Amino acid sequence: MDKRILKLRQEIDKLDEDIILLLKKRMKISKEVGQLKEELRLPVEDKTREQEIIDRLIQQAGRNLSEEQLMRIFTAVFTSSKQIQS
Repeated sequence: MDKRILKLRQEIDKLDEDIILLLKKRMKISKEVGQLKEELRLPVEDKTREQEIIDRLIQQAGRNLSEEQLMRIFTAVFTSSKQIQS
């Protein structure tokens, strides 16, 4: 295998590890949010908040990720977060 591909794959592997660590941290905080929502008797789902997140991320992503790609990725993240909050 070409060394350039191997080097790029190593970079991707490291990024994947970073993503997992960040997702774990996000889910831990989501659990805390869920506990507060239960205490405050608030619904788990907040579509307004989800849209605010998507809008902010679209601005940050620029041309690197399309809105459709962000929606697919973060719909999965939101679903996991809501499962943890429930």
